[in-house]
Amino acid sequence: MIKSPANIAIFISLIIFFISLTQVCIVYQYFEIVNYPSYLAFLVGWMHFWGGGFWEGCIWLANPLYFIGLFLLFKKNKRAVFPLICSSILALVFLSFENLTMTKSGRIAPIIELKSGYFLWLASILFITFSSIYLKVTEKKNA
Repeated sequence: MIKSPANIAIFISLIIFFISLTQVCIVYQYFEIVNYPSYLAFLVGWMHFWGGGFWEGCIWLANPLYFIGLFLLFKKNKRAVFPLICSSILALVFLSFENLTMTKSGRIAPIIELKSGYFLWLASILFITFSSIYLKVTEKKNA
């Protein structure tokens, strides 16, 4: 593997992402206080589309966009920045959520706190987004 700046940035971002999966990402109140682990949010977050939480499912789309961006960046595709920017926007939008929709009937659970899993996930996405923008800008200056 060539030690290009893009590959190093991808590696650092993935390390942060995988560390985030070992942490609690959110604490919410749903009959009792729930410490929701990040790996569950990653694995089953897409189910919110069918479980009543459409907007939460939209936020989960930051994950496939992140991996598409990583793949394109690894392949040196100039369009890698676009899915990464979209992923960053979706990940940042979650900061504005006050509740989670838990059922199709609309039952909600108030968010008590965002934990380290969320912030590490956000950091991994923002790191690779800004790295890809920086690499694109410096590539144009050097060309």
